[in-house]
Amino acid sequence: MTNEEEVCAAAKRFYEGIEHLVSGRGLGLVEECWDHSERVTGGHPSGEWSQGWDEIRATWEVFAGFGRHDRGGSQIRSLKAHVYGDFAYTTCLFMASPGFGGETLACTNVFVKKNGAWKVVHHHADKSPAMGAALEKIAQGG
Repeated sequence: MTNEEEVCAAAKRFYEGIEHLVSGRGLGLVEECWDHSERVTGGHPSGEWSQGWDEIRATWEVFAGFGRHDRGGSQIRSLKAHVYGDFAYTTCLFMASPGFGGETLACTNVFVKKNGAWKVVHHHADKSPAMGAALEKIAQGG
């Protein structure tokens, strides 16, 4: 497997973890995909930035709290990996499940190879008013 294929496989696993979150199967797979250092960063569709594993994990816990079997169905397409030694980034389009607004978001993920495994150190998804409205509706019991 080439480095590009390894990074694409790591990115697919990360998005599989997001699907686990939104469909109520928990946080475990997302946690497994991330580096757990204070140097990791993330930007979510809400427009908020997080830094350090504790903040990053807390944001994913919020999404996991809204997860339910009938809210699954997210997908990715147009995944591309760019590798520079032990550093890589991916770009893709993320189609949020209908329960989370159904919007297509451009995403970037940065990976570092640690102990032979590619770990996410940065995740960014486009800001999404539709996802924000869906999350507000869910929070209100919808």
